[in-house]
Amino acid sequence: MRKIIVLLLTFLLAGCIGNPPREAEIANYDLGSFSGVWTSPGFPIATVEVKAGAALNSPAQLYRLAYADNLRRRAYTESRWAALPAELMERALQRRIVFGQADFSGPGCRLQLMLDELEQRFDSPQTSKAVLEVRAVLLPQQGAALLAKRAFLIEQPAPSADARGGVVATRAALQALADALAHWLGEVARERPQVLAVCQDG
Repeated sequence: MRKIIVLLLTFLLAGCIGNPPREAEIANYDLGSFSGVWTSPGFPIATVEVKAGAALNSPAQLYRLAYADNLRRRAYTESRWAALPAELMERALQRRIVFGQADFSGPGCRLQLMLDELEQRFDSPQTSKAVLEVRAVLLPQQGAALLAKRAFLIEQPAPSADARGGVVATRAALQALADALAHWLGEVARERPQVLAVCQDG
C-alpha cells in the first residue's frame, strides 16, 4: 500500500512539474490598414516622419481614469502595441499619404510629426476616448528650413471600455489626423505659393 501511495505522489509531482501554469496571453495590437484616399494638397510629400518623447517611447498601451485620478497614467497589463506608437503611426501615415499619391518617386517636402500625447481617456467607467496630440511641421526635402507648422488635437470615442476599444478609437483618430493634415496642407498651398514652389521643385 505504501508503495502505491509513493508511486501516486511521484506521478502527481511529475505532472505539476511538466505542466507549469500558463501566464496570461498578451494581446499585441497594431493599427491595421487605413480606408479612404489621400487628398493631395497640390504638392508632393516625399516622406512622413513621426517622433515621440520619452513618455511614449515604449509599446505600453496607456490609459487614464480621468474621473478618478486625472494625474495618474496607467498601462494595460495584458495588451500592448505591437511596436512603438510612433513607428506604427509613421508606417500607417506613410501608406496613406506618401504611397497614396499618384507618383511618390519624385521630389517633395517632408512632413514631420511630434507625438505629444496618445492615451485612452476614461471619463467614466463605461465611456472612454482616444486622445491624440500632434505637432506637425512641413520641411523641404533637404535642409531644416521651417515652411509651415500646426498643432492638432484629435479625440475619438471608443466603442468599448477596454483595451481593444482604445485601439479602435486610436485607429479612427489617426485617420482623422490624416484628413486634418490634408486640409491644412491644402490651406498652406493656397495661401503661400512660395511653399508650393519649394515642395514641387524638391
